[in-house]
Amino acid sequence: MSEEAIQDTGSQEAAPEAVVAQAAPETAPIGFLESLPEELRNEPSLRNFADPSALAKSYVHAQRMIGADKVAIPSKSATPEEWREVFTKLGAPEDAGAYEFSDSDISVNDDLIGTFRDRALTAGLTNSQANEMMGFVRDTISGLETDMSETTEKALYEGEQELRQEFGQAFDQRLELAQMAAKDLLGSTDIFDEITLSDGRMLGDHPEVVKMFSQLAEQIGEDNLEGAPTELVMTPQEAQRQVSEMTRRDGPYWDKMHPEHDTYIEEVLRLREYL
Repeated sequence: MSEEAIQDTGSQEAAPEAVVAQAAPETAPIGFLESLPEELRNEPSLRNFADPSALAKSYVHAQRMIGADKVAIPSKSATPEEWREVFTKLGAPEDAGAYEFSDSDISVNDDLIGTFRDRALTAGLTNSQANEMMGFVRDTISGLETDMSETTEKALYEGEQELRQEFGQAFDQRLELAQMAAKDLLGSTDIFDEITLSDGRMLGDHPEVVKMFSQLAEQIGEDNLEGAPTELVMTPQEAQRQVSEMTRRDGPYWDKMHPEHDTYIEEVLRLREYL
């Protein structure tokens, strides 16, 4: 092989290295904003878009909104009438009587419902919003009624226990006498069932009222009360008074030699049954 041939072969082997050395360096990709014309690159409204796809979605949404009903928000100095127009466009009725509430087992006073409708209209509530608020009102009323019912039941129970402790075995009879005294002095007992106390009890259920008329019955006397029993059942207080009298230190109760000693013992035992 000649020297010229060897030299040509060497030139061919060095060629790829020269090609590699002359290859152009890679450049960074151009961003979305940089690809826009210069007059649009600094547009503030375009800075939120990272690529053409996001811009296209925003454009489509804007096109769909064109022609849709729009509600302008009134200024701070807007009149009630201007706000009324806004509320009506948003779905509020034009008349308070147009509010329709869903059925419920919880009873609400008609006057309260009427007032609520007027306030709902003033506030610009839709029928759906008004129903939500009415549900809240009903739940509140139901909760208050439950609380009052529990309070009333507790007060009635405690009042009855107080009277039973006061009257003992004479409980039923004393209640009857109190009723008789009330009829004799007031003409009827209707007032006891017409006045409701703050705890939910009727006036006639209060123990102090019952005690007062029971004492009045004693002052009037069973002979002067129509239908009064001829024999009164002893109360614990009356029984205790008689026991104290019969068990005096200087009485027959403590003197075994006294002829009435046994009689006193038996009577005191009988009286203690009323305590």
